[in-house]
Amino acid sequence: MHRSHHLKVRSLLIAAASALLFAPAIATSSVTAQAASVNPSSATLKKSASYYRKHAKTLGKKYKLAFDAQTGLKKNGKATVYINTKDAKLKSSVKIAMNYWNKKLGKKEFVQGSKKNHTLTFSVSKAQATKNDQSDAWWTPGKKSLQVRWSYYQGETKNIGIAMTNQLNDAFYKKYAKTIEAKAKANLVAKGITSADSNYQTEFNTEAESVEESLPAYSTLKNEVKGVNTVAKNGRMYEYASTIAHELGHVMGLNHSPNKSDLMYFESGSNNVYSYKKVNQGLSKYNPITKTDKNRAKLALKIYTATH
Repeated sequence: MHRSHHLKVRSLLIAAASALLFAPAIATSSVTAQAASVNPSSATLKKSASYYRKHAKTLGKKYKLAFDAQTGLKKNGKATVYINTKDAKLKSSVKIAMNYWNKKLGKKEFVQGSKKNHTLTFSVSKAQATKNDQSDAWWTPGKKSLQVRWSYYQGETKNIGIAMTNQLNDAFYKKYAKTIEAKAKANLVAKGITSADSNYQTEFNTEAESVEESLPAYSTLKNEVKGVNTVAKNGRMYEYASTIAHELGHVMGLNHSPNKSDLMYFESGSNNVYSYKKVNQGLSKYNPITKTDKNRAKLALKIYTATH
């Protein structure tokens, strides 16, 4: 069975009417050429407030910033997030996403708020995807609302679980296929069954299955497969942490990056979440935010606080 990594476009909603803005795909040749240009230098990040006020438009264009999207920030540039969902794993995803940015920026840019005290709300959307809107998450500045599509979220555990199961099976057979085949053939020879017999293939398949099940590693494989659903839910938790972190980037005023390695690229994700081994061991040290993402966020926030 073929395994594929499905990525859905993350959308940035910046118009007053909350119209979806989808960034077009960028050719590989242009990605390399443009990537460095959107990473602010250390000198650019050390300018005065008056400089940022005077050159905000120019800087915004050069580093692909969207100031109209910064409605979820306080005057000091920080954001307080009301996590309005009962799903425990999704709550964790939001908290992990906030922590990704807080760690990279070296400050508490995002803090958890409440229904009565917040600058933006996270929630789920029950809206079904359409031909023109396949996004799995989006930020709506006009409503100060960050949402994920519930149907995609629910279905992703199954997708990750299938990928993990295939991965476990692939690894097992890659390691033991020759051993199973050799022992099965030897057992058939001992029984007087040869390849000349008309039912040889059936006998071989039965014997190979018996040999496979006798291997200690097979019991380990069965136990891992039984636990796939639990591990897959954790994989989804980390996947959506990255998805939500991407949207929090939009909250700070970052438009999509042309660099494929950046979290803020219009399609972002990591194969880590499909790895049973990596997720089972924990992805607590993983952080999808790149240096370019971090520097762009710092610049966007500096310009915001200078102009408010």
